[in-house]
Amino acid sequence: MDRREQTAPPMDSPIDSIEILNLRLRARIGFSPHELDTWQDVVINLRLGSIARLAGESDDPADALNYKPISKAIIQLVSSRRFALLEKLAEEVACLAIGRFGAACVEVSVHKPGALRHSDSVGVRIARQPADYARNIAYIALGSNIAPEQNLRAAIALLRAWTTVLALSPVYRSPPQGDRQQADFLNMAVKLHTVRAPLEFKRRVIDRIETALKRQRAPHNVNAPRSIDLDIALWNEEALEYGGKPWRIPDPDIVRYAHVAVPLAELAPGYRHPQTGESLRKIAARLDANGMKKLDFDFDEKLD
Repeated sequence: MDRREQTAPPMDSPIDSIEILNLRLRARIGFSPHELDTWQDVVINLRLGSIARLAGESDDPADALNYKPISKAIIQLVSSRRFALLEKLAEEVACLAIGRFGAACVEVSVHKPGALRHSDSVGVRIARQPADYARNIAYIALGSNIAPEQNLRAAIALLRAWTTVLALSPVYRSPPQGDRQQADFLNMAVKLHTVRAPLEFKRRVIDRIETALKRQRAPHNVNAPRSIDLDIALWNEEALEYGGKPWRIPDPDIVRYAHVAVPLAELAPGYRHPQTGESLRKIAARLDANGMKKLDFDFDEKLD
């Protein structure tokens, strides 16, 4: 049995666990004026629920919960974000451990040494299970051909600030559609968690990012150059249509264009299109990808 498919009892019940103790990091954390741009020490401890019996019997690393990428992802999270509250940092760490790495449950403590006079440290401790993160899984398609490197990085940074980003696809250079007299696009896809509903997500996240990055819409040219373009490509396993609006999920372009399908297939090759039943791998394979080139694109924070 795959350990990721097993359910676990609450953390106060007998359960196998892996512990990461005293992970000492520097973070931008706090809301007082003197803390806003100051790097401060934080100490993070994790107890990760796992089914260690499988690894104990097989001695196979594939059956174990690998703590190295988890600790690396936490380091990347802390170094790339700023937080007002210890509670928010602890919540992000717990969600990462469960949502990205499949921990059966998790306890997280985050302490801030020297935060209170006459005390060694101040901290919070939380316990979470997968049921606490019954969030929507969305796949977002991104594209840009105006300062594309800068705008893709900025868009990813904003998605990380307002959602829980789970994975990034490789970036592809793609020829423009329709109007060929413009620069090539850089295209990619993002898998993320959000508690928002689709329409709210579009208004509160996508529209805000496009506005922040100065997206200009040409009413008579849907293929015009753009600083950034974000679309909800897939939402859970749902098919949705919004009356009075030319907006559908899944994005109809998934089955039309390789620059949309190929990055999505990198993230979830076995995902089946809710309407056609085809896997993303199969859709991407049958579309014309001539002219597309995978790039060695380095984001400030890499997700494994």
